[in-house]
Formats: sequence, C-alpha cells, structure tokens
Amino acid sequence: MRSAFLAALFALGALGPIRAAACTGICAKSKDLVLVGNNEDWGNPRTRIWFVPAEEGRHGRMFVGFDNGFPQGGMNEKGLFFDGFATPRLEVAPTPDKQMYFGNIAEKALAECATVDEVIRLLDKYRRPDRAVFLFADRNGDAVAIEPEAAVRKKHWFFVQTNFYQSLTPPGTETCPRFKIATRMLEESRGAISLDLFRRILAATHQEGNNPTQYSNIYDLSARVMYLYHFHNFENVVRIDLAEELRKGPHKLEIPALFPPTHAAAVYARGYEKERTK
Repeated sequence: MRSAFLAALFALGALGPIRAAACTGICAKSKDLVLVGNNEDWGNPRTRIWFVPAEEGRHGRMFVGFDNGFPQGGMNEKGLFFDGFATPRLEVAPTPDKQMYFGNIAEKALAECATVDEVIRLLDKYRRPDRAVFLFADRNGDAVAIEPEAAVRKKHWFFVQTNFYQSLTPPGTETCPRFKIATRMLEESRGAISLDLFRRILAATHQEGNNPTQYSNIYDLSARVMYLYHFHNFENVVRIDLAEELRKGPHKLEIPALFPPTHAAAVYARGYEKERTK
C-alpha cells in the first residue's frame, strides 16, 4: 500500500487512483516560540522516523512516514519543516521551462534549504505535482503552502493547511471541518500558543475509521525538537531531539515501538495485517 502523499506525488496515471485521505497542518509564532503541528491520516499503521546526518552541502534532517521509506514530513537542523497533503487533481498549464524532479522534492528542500524563502526559490525551478500541496515553515515563523500553480504565504500569526487549494478558495468559504476547527481554536487562543494548545488542536482534528490518524507531531522549530503521539492517543508523548539523534548517525525508529501498547492501535494493526494477507 502506498501512502496518500506518495500517491499524490507520482499521480501521473501510473499508480492508479488515490484513496481518500485527510491530514491537518498548523503553524504559529508567538514571541520567540514557533510551533508546527501535524496529523498524519492514512490506512498504513507501519509508521517510522529516520535520521540523515549532515553531509557536505546538505543539512542534517529527520523524516516521518511509513515503511516504504518515502518522507511524508520532517524537519532539518536549521529549523525548516515540511509536510505533504494529498489534494484533488488540478489541471495545470504546461511548464516546459521547468525541470522535472524524479523523487521527493520536499526531501531535497530539507537537505538544501534553511528558510521558506529559499524553498520557494528552489521549487520554482521544478514542475510541481498536480495533486499535492507542500506546507513548509521555518524557525522565523514564516510559512507557505506550495500548490501546483501558486504559493500561499502566511500573512498572519498562524497558518492552517488541510487537503484543499487555498489559492482557489476565497477566505471565509472554506468547507473542510478540520480547517475550520483548527482556525477557530487558534483564533480563540489570541496568540497564546503552547504545546498544550497544539495538542488539543490535533486531538480535535484527528480522524478515525478507514484512514485514521496514525501519528501526530508537534515541532518546536526554535529548539529543533519534535513531540510525537501515536494513533491519535494524546496522553502518551515521546520527545525527539534532532541534534541528539543526528549524533547517533543514520538510523530509524519504528513509531509504534516507542509507545506503550493500546487496545485501539493493536486492534487496528491486526485488522490491517489481516487484510494484507487476503
């Protein structure tokens, strides 16, 4: 099974249809604190984190995703974050002047860029997927949603992204309930952001059913620390310090193994494995 974002990136007709999926991304800045949060909603419970130390001309970085090894999101040692969102296919104008990049362009961005401005300049050189949105945020509090034909910049103290094109949706006409819940909770906080606020927003926007929230994370981009939650259980958290992990060299961690077992996660994983063997 391929993840939603992987399918979106390579949806040129070769990989078949994309299953319904939903993810939520939020970012905000208050004084010296810059936080980013994400729910990863998909059917595959085989989730993991992996670490890539710095090389000449390439930043050290960490990624989260599934057992296919394709990055769904992550952060680098400069405090740059990304996550991907599957979206409906968009008819785009031909761009013969743009290069084709075979791979995950967001992984390239985390390896080579430190800020949102650098990401925008890099991605402007390449053709973009026609059914995906990239959310990038940096340690300065800047953020952008990179769409197939637009870049939607963060204009206020917070930014929210779900599975739709904001450039094609007039403000106030958004219909995604997760987008509206996250926006309302951020507005009601009046700029008093915290790990607890982001945890509550992710809990309020998590998904269950066929494509449940497999993991959630909150990134402190100033400290380069990630707070990780498994299978929409927001009682247990694992703190990941990027600098400490990079000093260990290249390695990976299976997300379920980092947490005490829960009934809901175990039942879902057994059902998933049973379906795979049919």
